[in-house]
Amino acid sequence: MSKSKNSKTKNLKTKNWLVLLPVFFLASPCLAQICIPNYSHSEAYIAYTGPGTPSLLVAPDGNGNPFTWAHDEQGNVVDATVTLYLLYPDLDPVPDYPLEDLWLGTQDYGLASCMGGTVPDFNTDINGMTQWIDPLFAGGHSLDQVYVNITGFFDITPSSTLHFNSPDINGDLVVTLHDLQIFATDYFSAYQYRCDLHRDGVLNLADVSIFAQHYGVQCP
Repeated sequence: MSKSKNSKTKNLKTKNWLVLLPVFFLASPCLAQICIPNYSHSEAYIAYTGPGTPSLLVAPDGNGNPFTWAHDEQGNVVDATVTLYLLYPDLDPVPDYPLEDLWLGTQDYGLASCMGGTVPDFNTDINGMTQWIDPLFAGGHSLDQVYVNITGFFDITPSSTLHFNSPDINGDLVVTLHDLQIFATDYFSAYQYRCDLHRDGVLNLADVSIFAQHYGVQCP
């Protein structure tokens, strides 16, 4: 085969690849959009919408309450499940987005997380949906706005919010004498949400019992 014929065949193969390239990317939306969801169209919801703001007890060892066992300000059990819908810029859902790249945080950084402790329960499904239902591996306390962070790129803030408290009052991810000292001070002082572990608007023996059950726990 002559040199010119070899060159012509090579050029033809290159042209065929260039023609197929746009089709390849159109058929692979994750590659075409670099797998980054669109924060302005993606949405997060908290199941409980009021009155008041629900509170969730968390613990570093993951033995706090599930989101379906949050409490309202009167101590009633309410469902505070967090649901996230991830969408691409073209509004298509983002399926199978890895759960480890999604996590909950609070604007005041009061919610302290163990490694991977505030991720959702599963990767996004075919509708781009995932949820937070199982207990978190976390500590600290927060009365500020909760948000969902997407791979460190951007935050999605639900229209309603959720408060957190924990026997790990100081947020160092282990329940120790330091937390006991804070708890004892608050117990005999004016009401402090951070130690209202039973969440009913008063510090009493129910809160003492919860603190005692979690004394000594830490991240796995």
